[in-house]
Amino acid sequence: MGGILNGLALHGGVRPYGGTFLVFADYMRPAIRMAAMMDLPVTFVFTHDSIGLGEDGPTHQPIEHLTSLRVIPNLAVFRPADTLETVEAWRSILLRRHGPSAIILTRQAVPVLDRSRYASASGAARGAYIISDCGDPQVILIATGSEVHIALEAQNFLAKQNVRARVVSMPCREIFESQPPDYKQSVLPSRIRARVAIEAGATLGWGKFVGLEGKVIGLDRFGASAPYQTLYRELGLTAEAVAEAASRLKRSFVR
Repeated sequence: MGGILNGLALHGGVRPYGGTFLVFADYMRPAIRMAAMMDLPVTFVFTHDSIGLGEDGPTHQPIEHLTSLRVIPNLAVFRPADTLETVEAWRSILLRRHGPSAIILTRQAVPVLDRSRYASASGAARGAYIISDCGDPQVILIATGSEVHIALEAQNFLAKQNVRARVVSMPCREIFESQPPDYKQSVLPSRIRARVAIEAGATLGWGKFVGLEGKVIGLDRFGASAPYQTLYRELGLTAEAVAEAASRLKRSFVR
Protein backbone atom coordinates (compact mmCIF):
# COMPACT_ATOMS: atom_id res chain seq x y z
CA MET A 1 0.00 0.00 0.00
CA GLY A 2 2.75 2.47 0.91
CA GLY A 3 4.37 2.17 -2.50
CA ILE A 4 1.05 2.89 -4.23
CA LEU A 5 0.50 5.99 -2.08
CA ASN A 6 3.98 7.26 -2.91
CA GLY A 7 3.37 6.62 -6.62
CA LEU A 8 0.15 8.64 -6.51
CA ALA A 9 1.95 11.52 -4.75
CA LEU A 10 4.73 11.48 -7.35
CA HIS A 11 2.15 11.59 -10.14
CA GLY A 12 0.60 14.68 -8.58
CA GLY A 13 -2.88 16.13 -8.47
CA VAL A 14 -4.01 14.16 -5.41
CA ARG A 15 -3.28 13.97 -1.68
CA PRO A 16 -3.11 10.21 -1.15
CA TYR A 17 -3.80 8.52 2.16
CA GLY A 18 -4.22 4.94 3.36
CA GLY A 19 -4.79 3.18 6.62
CA THR A 20 -4.10 0.05 8.63
CA PHE A 21 -3.41 -1.03 12.22
CA LEU A 22 -0.46 0.73 13.84
CA VAL A 23 1.26 -2.57 14.62
CA PHE A 24 1.59 -3.14 10.86
CA ALA A 25 3.54 0.10 10.35
CA ASP A 26 6.70 -2.01 10.43
CA TYR A 27 5.71 -3.61 7.10
CA MET A 28 5.31 -0.15 5.58
CA ARG A 29 8.50 1.35 6.97
CA PRO A 30 10.46 1.35 3.68
CA ALA A 31 7.63 3.23 1.93
CA ILE A 32 7.23 5.70 4.81
CA ARG A 33 10.96 6.29 4.85
CA MET A 34 11.05 6.89 1.10
CA ALA A 35 8.10 9.31 1.35
CA ALA A 36 10.08 11.23 3.97
CA MET A 37 13.22 11.24 1.81
CA MET A 38 11.33 12.38 -1.27
CA ASP A 39 9.32 15.01 0.64
CA LEU A 40 6.01 13.52 -0.49
CA PRO A 41 2.75 14.79 1.10
CA VAL A 42 1.41 11.30 1.82
CA THR A 43 -0.81 10.63 4.85
CA PHE A 44 -0.53 7.31 6.67
CA VAL A 45 -3.54 6.63 8.92
CA PHE A 46 -2.90 4.11 11.70
CA THR A 47 -5.54 2.84 14.10
CA HIS A 48 -5.63 0.50 17.13
CA ASP A 49 -2.79 2.49 18.64
CA SER A 50 -2.03 0.89 22.01
CA ILE A 51 -2.72 -1.86 24.53
CA GLY A 52 -6.26 -0.48 24.38
CA LEU A 53 -6.79 -3.26 21.83
CA GLY A 54 -7.38 -5.46 24.85
CA GLU A 55 -7.91 -9.15 24.17
CA ASP A 56 -6.05 -9.19 20.84
CA GLY A 57 -2.93 -9.58 22.95
CA PRO A 58 0.69 -8.41 22.68
CA THR A 59 1.18 -9.48 19.06
CA HIS A 60 -1.34 -6.83 17.99
CA GLN A 61 -0.61 -4.21 20.65
CA PRO A 62 1.88 -1.60 19.38
CA ILE A 63 4.40 -0.62 22.06
CA GLU A 64 7.45 0.66 20.23
CA HIS A 65 5.75 1.86 17.06
CA LEU A 66 5.10 5.50 17.99
CA THR A 67 8.75 5.94 18.89
CA SER A 68 9.81 4.13 15.72
CA LEU A 69 7.79 6.53 13.58
CA ARG A 70 8.86 9.65 15.45
CA VAL A 71 12.54 9.03 14.73
CA ILE A 72 11.99 9.15 10.95
CA PRO A 73 13.20 12.58 9.76
CA ASN A 74 10.63 14.76 7.98
CA LEU A 75 7.66 12.67 9.19
CA ALA A 76 5.05 14.47 11.33
CA VAL A 77 3.31 12.09 13.73
CA PHE A 78 -0.08 13.15 15.14
CA ARG A 79 -1.82 11.37 18.04
CA PRO A 80 -5.00 13.36 18.77
CA ALA A 81 -6.97 13.11 22.03
CA ASP A 82 -10.53 13.32 20.70
CA THR A 83 -12.63 14.02 17.63
CA LEU A 84 -11.95 17.76 17.70
CA GLU A 85 -8.17 17.32 17.91
CA THR A 86 -8.46 14.82 15.05
CA VAL A 87 -10.12 17.48 12.91
CA GLU A 88 -7.31 19.92 13.74
CA ALA A 89 -4.69 17.27 12.99
CA TRP A 90 -6.25 16.58 9.60
CA ARG A 91 -6.37 20.32 8.82
CA SER A 92 -2.67 20.62 9.74
CA ILE A 93 -1.84 17.66 7.51
CA LEU A 94 -3.65 19.18 4.52
CA LEU A 95 -1.83 22.47 5.03
CA ARG A 96 1.50 20.63 5.17
CA ARG A 97 2.71 20.70 1.58
CA HIS A 98 6.05 18.98 2.06
CA GLY A 99 6.78 15.68 3.73
CA PRO A 100 4.56 12.83 4.89
CA SER A 101 2.38 12.67 7.98
CA ALA A 102 1.07 9.87 10.15
CA ILE A 103 -2.11 10.16 12.17
CA ILE A 104 -2.47 7.69 15.04
CA LEU A 105 -5.98 6.84 16.22
CA THR A 106 -7.29 4.76 19.09
CA ARG A 107 -9.65 1.81 18.99
CA GLN A 108 -11.38 2.33 22.31
CA ALA A 109 -14.14 4.89 22.70
CA VAL A 110 -12.96 8.20 24.13
CA PRO A 111 -15.32 11.09 24.90
CA VAL A 112 -15.28 14.36 23.01
CA LEU A 113 -13.84 16.83 25.50
CA ASP A 114 -16.09 19.66 26.61
CA ARG A 115 -14.38 22.69 25.10
CA SER A 116 -16.43 25.07 27.23
CA ARG A 117 -14.44 23.59 30.13
CA TYR A 118 -11.16 22.94 28.34
CA ALA A 119 -9.13 24.97 25.85
CA SER A 120 -10.10 25.07 22.18
CA ALA A 121 -8.78 22.19 20.10
CA SER A 122 -7.34 24.77 17.70
CA GLY A 123 -4.25 24.73 19.91
CA ALA A 124 -3.45 21.30 18.47
CA ALA A 125 -2.33 23.07 15.28
CA ARG A 126 0.78 24.17 17.21
CA GLY A 127 1.71 20.62 18.14
CA ALA A 128 1.11 21.04 21.88
CA TYR A 129 -1.05 23.36 23.94
CA ILE A 130 -2.35 23.93 27.45
CA ILE A 131 -5.64 22.09 27.47
CA SER A 132 -6.36 22.75 31.16
CA ASP A 133 -4.60 25.16 33.50
CA CYS A 134 -4.77 26.08 37.15
CA GLY A 135 -3.41 29.59 37.55
CA ASP A 136 0.16 29.25 38.79
CA PRO A 137 0.99 25.56 38.19
CA GLN A 138 3.26 23.56 40.46
CA VAL A 139 3.43 20.51 38.17
CA ILE A 140 2.89 19.86 34.47
CA LEU A 141 1.20 16.74 33.10
CA ILE A 142 1.89 15.98 29.41
CA ALA A 143 -0.07 13.42 27.42
CA THR A 144 -1.13 12.35 23.95
CA GLY A 145 -4.14 10.56 22.52
CA SER A 146 -6.38 8.63 24.87
CA GLU A 147 -4.02 9.34 27.77
CA VAL A 148 -4.98 13.04 27.72
CA HIS A 149 -8.22 11.97 29.40
CA ILE A 150 -6.20 10.19 32.09
CA ALA A 151 -4.08 13.31 32.66
CA LEU A 152 -7.21 15.45 33.06
CA GLU A 153 -8.57 13.00 35.61
CA ALA A 154 -5.23 13.11 37.45
CA GLN A 155 -5.46 16.90 37.52
CA ASN A 156 -8.72 16.57 39.46
CA PHE A 157 -7.12 14.16 41.93
CA LEU A 158 -4.25 16.57 42.46
CA ALA A 159 -6.59 19.52 43.01
CA LYS A 160 -8.10 17.62 45.95
CA GLN A 161 -4.56 17.43 47.39
CA ASN A 162 -4.05 21.16 46.85
CA VAL A 163 -1.55 20.49 44.06
CA ARG A 164 -1.92 22.84 41.10
CA ALA A 165 -1.41 20.92 37.85
CA ARG A 166 -1.30 22.11 34.26
CA VAL A 167 -2.31 19.58 31.59
CA VAL A 168 -0.64 19.81 28.18
CA SER A 169 -1.94 17.88 25.20
CA MET A 170 0.90 17.17 22.76
CA PRO A 171 -0.60 15.61 19.62
CA CYS A 172 2.47 16.29 17.47
CA ARG A 173 5.98 16.64 18.85
CA GLU A 174 7.45 17.61 15.49
CA ILE A 175 5.17 20.61 15.03
CA PHE A 176 5.61 21.69 18.64
CA GLU A 177 9.38 21.61 18.30
CA SER A 178 9.14 23.86 15.24
CA GLN A 179 7.32 26.59 17.21
CA PRO A 180 9.06 29.81 18.37
CA PRO A 181 10.93 29.51 21.66
CA ASP A 182 8.59 31.91 23.44
CA TYR A 183 5.57 29.76 22.62
CA LYS A 184 7.32 26.60 23.79
CA GLN A 185 8.26 28.38 27.02
CA SER A 186 4.67 29.50 27.53
CA VAL A 187 3.49 25.88 27.36
CA LEU A 188 6.41 24.19 29.15
CA PRO A 189 8.16 26.88 31.21
CA SER A 190 11.64 25.77 32.23
CA ARG A 191 11.07 27.00 35.78
CA ILE A 192 8.55 24.18 36.35
CA ARG A 193 10.70 21.09 36.72
CA ALA A 194 8.04 18.83 38.23
CA ARG A 195 6.71 17.15 35.07
CA VAL A 196 4.99 13.86 34.32
CA ALA A 197 4.34 12.48 30.84
CA ILE A 198 1.93 9.62 30.15
CA GLU A 199 1.59 7.66 26.92
CA ALA A 200 0.59 4.04 26.33
CA GLY A 201 3.82 3.16 24.55
CA ALA A 202 7.60 3.17 24.86
CA THR A 203 9.00 5.93 27.07
CA LEU A 204 12.02 6.67 24.85
CA GLY A 205 12.09 10.31 23.75
CA TRP A 206 9.93 11.75 26.51
CA GLY A 207 12.96 12.76 28.55
CA LYS A 208 13.36 15.76 26.25
CA PHE A 209 10.08 17.16 27.55
CA VAL A 210 10.08 16.11 31.21
CA GLY A 211 13.82 16.58 31.86
CA LEU A 212 16.18 14.35 33.81
CA GLU A 213 14.20 14.84 36.99
CA GLY A 214 10.75 14.25 35.50
CA LYS A 215 8.72 11.06 35.36
CA VAL A 216 7.45 9.17 32.32
CA ILE A 217 4.59 6.70 32.72
CA GLY A 218 4.48 4.39 29.73
CA LEU A 219 5.32 0.85 28.63
CA ASP A 220 8.79 -0.53 28.05
CA ARG A 221 7.50 -4.10 27.91
CA PHE A 222 5.01 -5.93 25.72
CA GLY A 223 1.33 -5.90 26.62
CA ALA A 224 -1.00 -8.76 27.54
CA SER A 225 -4.39 -10.16 26.65
CA ALA A 226 -7.16 -8.72 28.80
CA PRO A 227 -9.92 -6.07 28.63
CA TYR A 228 -8.22 -2.73 28.07
CA GLN A 229 -9.48 -1.29 31.37
CA THR A 230 -7.75 -4.17 33.18
CA LEU A 231 -4.55 -3.70 31.18
CA TYR A 232 -4.33 0.02 31.90
CA ARG A 233 -4.88 -0.63 35.60
CA GLU A 234 -2.46 -3.56 35.91
CA LEU A 235 0.27 -1.85 33.87
CA GLY A 236 0.04 1.43 35.77
CA LEU A 237 -1.49 3.69 33.12
CA THR A 238 -3.97 5.30 35.47
CA ALA A 239 -4.90 8.74 36.76
CA GLU A 240 -3.97 7.59 40.26
CA ALA A 241 -0.44 6.67 39.13
CA VAL A 242 -0.02 10.00 37.35
CA ALA A 243 -1.29 11.94 40.37
CA GLU A 244 0.98 10.02 42.74
CA ALA A 245 4.06 10.65 40.58
CA ALA A 246 3.20 14.34 40.23
CA SER A 247 2.60 14.71 43.95
CA ARG A 248 6.01 13.19 44.74
CA LEU A 249 7.72 15.51 42.27
CA LYS A 250 5.90 18.51 43.67
CA ARG A 251 7.21 17.69 47.16
CA SER A 252 10.74 17.43 45.71
CA PHE A 253 10.69 20.77 43.87
CA VAL A 254 8.17 22.98 45.63
CA ARG A 255 8.98 23.95 49.19
